Amino acid sequence: MKKLLSPKNDFVFKKLFTSDTEILTDLINNALELTGPDRIISVEVKNPDILPDELERKFIILDIRAVDGSGHEYDIEMQVRRFENYPRRSLFYLCRMYENQLKSGEDYSELHPVIGIHFLDYTLFPDAPDFHYRFHLRDTRYPHLILTDDLSLHIFELPRIEQQMQEQRPRGSGDLLGWLHFFNHAQEGGEKNMKEHYKNPMIHKALDALQALSADEKTRELAERREKALKDEAMFLNEAKKIGREEGRKEGREEGRKEGRKEEKKETAINLLKLGVLPIEQIAEATGLSVREIENVKSSLSDSSEPS
Repeated sequence: MKKLLSPKNDFVFKKLFTSDTEILTDLINNALELTGPDRIISVEVKNPDILPDELERKFIILDIRAVDGSGHEYDIEMQVRRFENYPRRSLFYLCRMYENQLKSGEDYSELHPVIGIHFLDYTLFPDAPDFHYRFHLRDTRYPHLILTDDLSLHIFELPRIEQQMQEQRPRGSGDLLGWLHFFNHAQEGGEKNMKEHYKNPMIHKALDALQALSADEKTRELAERREKALKDEAMFLNEAKKIGREEGRKEGREEGRKEGRKEEKKETAINLLKLGVLPIEQIAEATGLSVREIENVKSSLSDSSEPS
């Protein structure tokens, strides 16, 4: 039998948890540590489709959007690579989900909480001691004062849980730790051996689903295409940063010529836009220009390409 696909592949992650909302519900309950009457009974996935041609694009977001019976909305992600503006992007998408709940003329009382649950395959906070972080809108001097529970973000660092398991028993419920272990190790062993490791029947069900996905040749092909797209993405980003550093060195040699430096940055932006592999936000990171400036450059390119 072929090796199981990794559930940390964001394409596989989304296929797995949108194909069975029962295991998605269990994952959310354990990630949020909901117990007793507070546990979610079921969720509905709002964006289950994954178009095959999407996997060829760079920088797509394969997240899961779900809503429970109480109207709470969830953004569940497997973030497989380090992204410099990840915190801002996460906040932007959560705020947009919150905003999109209201139609024109509707009352603010109609708004429901939006919760992000993000699993990172890298360490975002290297100097912090934990693997699970919860962000809410609180007062800095009086943390017990919460402005609202309507916006929150849970971040799980998968590499850090491995480190803590080696050093000591990490804090967290057995089922939560089981899910985190599943993400890190499901692809390593046979189905029987892995099932003996977990007590949670929903993780057993997830292993069965992962085995079925791994046995499907089309799914395996798409997962490999996604892996390649991520590798290409990382390569293009590194090249963009390299160009940005080279431009920075040129600027250092031409200190005092501010306008000239900006023109060089625009030229770099033009070249990156013509390549068509980086989004505007990351071109801005690479060149040091603002997003608005990059959008203006892109607009001027479009105008110049139109026939007169």
